[in-house]
Amino acid sequence: MKRFRSASPARRAIRSLILLSAVLGSALSGVASAAGDQVYPLGALFPLTGPNAVYGKLFSEGANLAVEHVNAGDEIDGKLKIVFADSQALPQPAVVGMNKLVNVNDVKFVLSAFSGVSQAIAPIGNRAHVLMVNGGGVSPELAIGDYFLNDIPLSDDEVNAFWPYVVNEMGAKKIAVIHVNDPFGNGVNTVIKQRCEELGCSVVSDISIDPSSTSFQSEVVKLRVSGADAIYIASYGQQQNVIAKQLRDGGIRTPLLSYSAFGIPATQKLDAAQGATYTAEHIDYDANDMTRQFLADFKNKYGEEPNYYQVNYYNAVRIYADLIAHLQDKGQAFTGENLLAALHDIGTFDVVGGEVTFRDDGTVKMPIEINRIEGGKSKILKTVELK
Repeated sequence: MKRFRSASPARRAIRSLILLSAVLGSALSGVASAAGDQVYPLGALFPLTGPNAVYGKLFSEGANLAVEHVNAGDEIDGKLKIVFADSQALPQPAVVGMNKLVNVNDVKFVLSAFSGVSQAIAPIGNRAHVLMVNGGGVSPELAIGDYFLNDIPLSDDEVNAFWPYVVNEMGAKKIAVIHVNDPFGNGVNTVIKQRCEELGCSVVSDISIDPSSTSFQSEVVKLRVSGADAIYIASYGQQQNVIAKQLRDGGIRTPLLSYSAFGIPATQKLDAAQGATYTAEHIDYDANDMTRQFLADFKNKYGEEPNYYQVNYYNAVRIYADLIAHLQDKGQAFTGENLLAALHDIGTFDVVGGEVTFRDDGTVKMPIEINRIEGGKSKILKTVELK
């Protein structure tokens, strides 16, 4: 597959001639404008309010830094501009926000997050030929394809990498699962049951909770008597922290397991989360010059180490810039259809952490880390390469 990098001087010269021809042609009709004045909007459908706004902040930090880097460079002729819409991490507000981004703001590229949100907006983007990239939701049901992409491994990849470690190295044969009743939670629960059947463990307690629940006293009682060797928490945001705290306050000392959402700072600093083991995508922070620049500038701008969510949304924006540059090189119109064609034409992208290639179903294959939270930080226990 073709790999796309920043434009070479020769390529930029060709692009300039193409753009000059377009500008001259426009001038004849009285609507000329400088090529560099072109603004390319991208939508960011993030939870900006509500209990999951902490994620919106993380996602925005990665995306905003990428826009700064692109706009300060010469990869594209023109500038990027983010148009934010508040999904509240809920499908209904997300649909309203997506329709506004598509029909009012005329975006051709949207950053999405959360599994239920992503499933709700995917039909809108497909109909309008708008590329969507999810860097946060991990439901197995997000292997949608068409105009919907994921630059984060989905939870079936995380569970597949994690479960041999859980069964063989942690010695957990009896698993309890407490999960939100939504596409993400239900999908994770299904994959865990499948892997337990394959590896000889069993799910001894399967508890479904409402995404808005904040009290889990009855669930704590059920989990206390379940006899589980480990408890898997499939939730997110403030709710996952409340679950962990109420389990510990209820006297349960059983090891806690989870997925990449446990890697956010608010959870890692939680006393109840210390000792928890969770999975996340592996990022090589010395992979290339882009990665090293991202790491240095992120620390300088935000005063802390980045996590994978911030990396994912940074990468999504850089991929968007690559697609725009490809269209400019080819002298092609800026449309959703052409952006999708450019994605397939380029194939492999240089991003933070190395390279990324999308499968036909819109997913990515990446190494998975197994981490333990210790002292408010994550310690990598093992990195698993998926086949």
